[in-house]
Amino acid sequence: MGFEDRKELERVKERLKKDGKNLNVQEVKNKDPLVIIKDLLNCHSNEEILGAIRAQNKNLLGQIPKEADRMDVRYRRKARNPLMTHVILQVSPQLWRIFTEAGALHVDIQRVKVEDHSPLVQCSKCLGYGHGRRFCRDSLDACSHCGGPHLRAECPEWMAAAAPTCCNCQKAKIADSGHNAFSQDCPVRKRWDALARSAIAYC
Repeated sequence: MGFEDRKELERVKERLKKDGKNLNVQEVKNKDPLVIIKDLLNCHSNEEILGAIRAQNKNLLGQIPKEADRMDVRYRRKARNPLMTHVILQVSPQLWRIFTEAGALHVDIQRVKVEDHSPLVQCSKCLGYGHGRRFCRDSLDACSHCGGPHLRAECPEWMAAAAPTCCNCQKAKIADSGHNAFSQDCPVRKRWDALARSAIAYC
């Protein structure tokens, strides 16, 4: 069961304990949400990034209670510029709200974009969801443009500027498959994203 806030959760817990015979009421702790900091200089260590966020953004973090001051670098993603990186942070729900509403943070000499980041994992080999490349059972790479057994860079349809076809939508027998497999608008991706976010505490 999901709730809007802590008061609603406590109210339902008490009601179940009182009226629910033979029911075991247990609170499941959801994971903290993710944010992505885009195009940050690659030379910074994780500790330097966290330290700079706290030191240079006191206007945003000044009123945060100690128990809500949770920030951790989960991983980094390559940016187009080899001198830059995208940093994914796991933060408390309060910090997630502050960061996503602000849209930018000061880190060292930069003012960088910060956005909500989906917890959904997409395999870069088979292009399916729920696992990464390391755990993929497929033997061949799938093309994100046409779904064929080759990389996109080798795809004749992509080189000919033909319209893309989403392999995940084809497998799910969805007619609207005119997008590539990494599209944020993919209906299959949206279903998986909603499922992945159901285990995240956003409030």
